[in-house]
Amino acid sequence: MKIDLRTLREGENAFTFEETPAQLHIHDPELSFVGPIISRLMVFKFGDALMAKGETRCTLRPDCARCLDPIELPICASYTFVFQKGRPKHAEEDEDETLIWIGDEQGEIDLGEEVKDYLLLELPMIPTCQALPSGPCPRYDQDINTLLDHAQETDIDPRWEALRALKESKEKS
Repeated sequence: MKIDLRTLREGENAFTFEETPAQLHIHDPELSFVGPIISRLMVFKFGDALMAKGETRCTLRPDCARCLDPIELPICASYTFVFQKGRPKHAEEDEDETLIWIGDEQGEIDLGEEVKDYLLLELPMIPTCQALPSGPCPRYDQDINTLLDHAQETDIDPRWEALRALKESKEKS
């Protein structure tokens, strides 16, 4: 997601990016995306002042934590960045993620790492089909005990059968 700062016109500059997870520096093998990651940015230039406002949309394909079916979950991250030239020494420890320091000689900036951070913050920790725009699947509202296989509880373990028989014989005597 590279922007050439030398070609920006005064005022508004619109950008659209279609990228893969690798191009946005997302290398987590557990994250599965459906289609490209689409970012729309509006970069405002007023003299030496630069600001970018944007939105990134994608579709994630996790497994539902409740029913374990794969789901397609739309994700949208919005962000605003302010670009500033010439970082002063007293701002070395500055942790403002919306402020991006650029060098005076730099002509291009890659926003991929910053956009990745905003996108990852939007990912649900426990994805469920309840979050889908179409709503939860029919199995989502079922009692969890009916969804689980209780066959192992109904079968009697032969190791415990002898103990149960001994206990019953003691109760009778």
